[in-house]
Amino acid sequence: MKTRPYVIVTPSYCVSSGVRVMHTLCHELNSLGLDASVLLTSNLSPSPDKLLNPALLTPCINARMHTDWEAIKEDAIVICSDGFPGSPFGARRVVRYVLGKEVPKPTDSPTDYRIYHSRAFPVDRAGRHRTLFHLPIDLGVFNDKGATARDQDMLWLGKGAKYCTERPANCVDLTYAWPPTRETLAAELRRTRRMYSYDALSCTNLEAILCGAVVVLKNMRYHDWAWTRQDLEATENGTGGYAFGDSDFEIERAMRTRVETVENIRYQIASFRLHLLEFVDATQHHFRQ
Repeated sequence: MKTRPYVIVTPSYCVSSGVRVMHTLCHELNSLGLDASVLLTSNLSPSPDKLLNPALLTPCINARMHTDWEAIKEDAIVICSDGFPGSPFGARRVVRYVLGKEVPKPTDSPTDYRIYHSRAFPVDRAGRHRTLFHLPIDLGVFNDKGATARDQDMLWLGKGAKYCTERPANCVDLTYAWPPTRETLAAELRRTRRMYSYDALSCTNLEAILCGAVVVLKNMRYHDWAWTRQDLEATENGTGGYAFGDSDFEIERAMRTRVETVENIRYQIASFRLHLLEFVDATQHHFRQ
């Protein structure tokens, strides 16, 4: 049976973990010998001439849209996030990749192949939903090897900036623009004692935990959705390394349980290729006609 190509609809490469998931998904599909491309919908990159990550195998089809899209969509499986309304550019076969807590929309199509990034995201957590959990984290960069004195605290606002009404004292600001590279971010996190986070589900939290910092959650909303400690515990990574408040008890609990999340992350990254192969088999079979 002929293998259908994949087209991943995504903004340009940037620090957003959801965007990185989509670009690395394209890269991983190509690494398996499949045909995958990205179709860029907007430019979120810090530089207009750096729309793609050169370290990833992510061929871009934007230049071919006017001449080839009608032919491409006749054969392709198009993957888009749950935030994209309707069928992307009239695509015939759509995989809807739910990258956040599910919010049913009138534009949801029953013919879409729906898959969730995390088992915590479906409205009904019945355990029967398809998931493809992918962490765009380089364990060779984000780890606590070589960490010495932890002489700073950091503040990460992320998507929760509007909920920060009082800054924790004496914190170094971590922003979307600084540190400028993943390597320098990891180096800063290896110096960090506590990272105060207002972005409950940010991949940056996990990167901090991998580097040995305690993540103190200051806000449990995510994209304006109210999350609970139980919601976070339902994720693949669990709550090891997180402090729900800055009491001595919570900080000590986070330090003691950090290794649990580190091991969960390592397991999820190691098993991703197997789950990706299952995803390919399932989507190719689903769209066999």
